[in-house]
Amino acid sequence: MSVSVVRRAALVMACLLTVAACSTTRQAQAPQPAGPTTPPGAQAPSGPGARDADVFESRDFVVTVAKAGETPETLAARHLGDPKKGWLIEDYMGTRAFSVGQEVVIPKHEWNPVGVFPWGYQLVPILVYHNISAQEKGRLSIASHAFDAQLKQLHAEGFHALSLADFVAFTAGRRQLPRKSVLLTFDDGYKSFIQYARPILKDYGFGATLFVYSDFLGGGSALSWQDLRTLTEQGYAVQAHSKSHANLRRKEGESEAAYAKRIEAELAYPQTLFQKNLGRPSEALAYPFGEMDDELVPYVAKYGYTVAFTVRRQSNAAFVSPLKISRSQIYADMTAKDFAKNLIVFQDEEVRVARTADGRLASAPGGAQALPAPTATGPWSRDRLAASHNERSEKMEQRGLLRQALEERAIALTIIPDDRKAQDAHKRLQGRITQDVAGLLQEGRALLDRGVLGEAQQRFLTALSLEPTNRTAFETLQNEVREVMFITHTVRAGDTCVSLAELYYGDRLRCEVIAETNRFALNAPLRAGQKIRVPEIPGVPFRLP
Repeated sequence: MSVSVVRRAALVMACLLTVAACSTTRQAQAPQPAGPTTPPGAQAPSGPGARDADVFESRDFVVTVAKAGETPETLAARHLGDPKKGWLIEDYMGTRAFSVGQEVVIPKHEWNPVGVFPWGYQLVPILVYHNISAQEKGRLSIASHAFDAQLKQLHAEGFHALSLADFVAFTAGRRQLPRKSVLLTFDDGYKSFIQYARPILKDYGFGATLFVYSDFLGGGSALSWQDLRTLTEQGYAVQAHSKSHANLRRKEGESEAAYAKRIEAELAYPQTLFQKNLGRPSEALAYPFGEMDDELVPYVAKYGYTVAFTVRRQSNAAFVSPLKISRSQIYADMTAKDFAKNLIVFQDEEVRVARTADGRLASAPGGAQALPAPTATGPWSRDRLAASHNERSEKMEQRGLLRQALEERAIALTIIPDDRKAQDAHKRLQGRITQDVAGLLQEGRALLDRGVLGEAQQRFLTALSLEPTNRTAFETLQNEVREVMFITHTVRAGDTCVSLAELYYGDRLRCEVIAETNRFALNAPLRAGQKIRVPEIPGVPFRLP
């Protein structure tokens, strides 16, 4: 069964809360993320709740009723003290539009820093630009009006342009990001960034990260160190792109000693310049041409870079290897449809490992039929509102959605803190989750030691879906699970890299991923009978002929 069917049908439950009649759940959308799960203390509503009868508050949640004209930003300003935190409410509720009288559950802090859920995991696309100019001047020199149109598209679709610091914190498993996040990067260090790109970024309230190679700086078409200091002061991140922009992989016939000396110049010298001119070293590195291999990685770490970026055309999970982060190059001849294909933000994937009552593995619960919504009737009351969340919790637990069930108990306890039955259920669920996570970690390690990487990955993902802050599961996925799923295609007469990308991904530009995986040039002719590895790309539907 399609995971997306389960995701949309088996977990979707919705109805509206009104003053006249009550039947409450969160807004009907895709299944909602599990929220904060610390059991609220037995406390009367405080803050806004002390003033409004229809506002309930705990350490983790605010539960309120939408008024006319409410938006995530106005709710965040009132209850979280910052309208910029509106994305927390939007992502939690799955909507930006609220009906008058509708229940709104507001998380008071981030609840899933790794973005892993029972139905899949979050991905973050990173876009690579080079030169922005008045008119198109080649594939990597994009006209300013085209760049403006792309940022307008991002803005209209609700994307948040990340800072490099926020993205790096996400890849450390310590920062939750908006569901629609994107990192905008600019390579090389063209001076036109100031004239053309910066004003457009400012118009949309977007930031950006620049990767510059030091030999280029100060030339006629390049930024200067003074320019970079100014950009840094304005909030743009400036990072390294090597010294000379030469391929950093070892050349054929290059000795190990010669290679080490060349890489020291390419990676250490920029750090000296960054320290001298910007007062700090470069934290990040963009590999020239996106080229890297396992021999290069230890040098990158040795010279102080904590994250490094390729140009592999795919989005990134939080547990991406920090020195192998993917980016998608943006070309001048891209259509709006081509551009949109680079904005993948979620991998639909069943990551649950379900268990029977005696703890044995079983088929993951689910099904196409939706769970029934609570059926409270009559006038609105605090008791009925809490009961609806307790009912949801019971049904989610039956489905094996333990973290989501725990969340619903926490919401019910926000509304009625002294509900002993809900308190006991909350505590019991916490115990089940702790026990299941311990078992999953043990099973995952055993599978990893046996080389069964795919099943090991499933165990660690499931552990994170239950406990998103579990460091063992996160760090094992990031550092030890390196499996790339692929099929082997036998080349037929007339096949090209582009035709294979169209065949398997429905996207000609993903040819770049096939070429990189197989280490051949984009325009290299393919021989009939040649074996080609075609990898699965997270978030991209994989078409099997």
